[in-house]
Amino acid sequence: MNRSKPTPRPYRYALLLALALLALPLSGLTSTARAHATLVIGDLVLTPDPPAAGEPVTVQISLVDPLLVAVEKALVRVEFREIDPEDPRVPASITGTEATEFLEFPAVLGTEYLPEVNDGVYEGTFTAPEEGRYTVSVRDTTFRNEEAIANIGVDIGAGANGEVAFVLPPTPIGPSSLTSWLVWIIGIPLAVGLLITFLALRKPAEGAEAEGSAGGEQPQEPGTD
Repeated sequence: MNRSKPTPRPYRYALLLALALLALPLSGLTSTARAHATLVIGDLVLTPDPPAAGEPVTVQISLVDPLLVAVEKALVRVEFREIDPEDPRVPASITGTEATEFLEFPAVLGTEYLPEVNDGVYEGTFTAPEEGRYTVSVRDTTFRNEEAIANIGVDIGAGANGEVAFVLPPTPIGPSSLTSWLVWIIGIPLAVGLLITFLALRKPAEGAEAEGSAGGEQPQEPGTD
């Protein structure tokens, strides 16, 4: 009866190491999303709604990625501009390096970075400007070398705005982030493969000796002791 041989201990350690290392980047992708190199879906809510001119207003922004995972640890702020959001000079969403012309429009007010009050939820307060319709820019400057901007329309002193949806465009991956991903995608699997190959070549003689001893056993002839 043939019995399957147990996997040698060094091989088991190597396999466990490979699985653990490959699981790390996957768990980072599925648990929480930090900053974003893909598009981000958001919504903005003002309280009270409608805001009254000259009165305190709370702004709350929620961010999720396309898999509806909360986008944590983002650096988010909002700016109000006296330009109609339907103006063709106002892009719905744009990245920082492409927004030079739009950002030249002066902002009538801007918040500090909004603190994260829950997973992917950012909140702050400001004093509402004069009555009117404004372009509100949601600016995510999590990446120092780039930022994502989404522009939406908000009314002050008119009807309720409700939950205003927006989309932040993906931002280019910085050199440090790109290096990290290359390490995960190429470096670690390559290192694990080399380790397994080394262990496989280390004891070829043991496998040959085991097969030789199994094949060298001669069956006993009947009638002999």
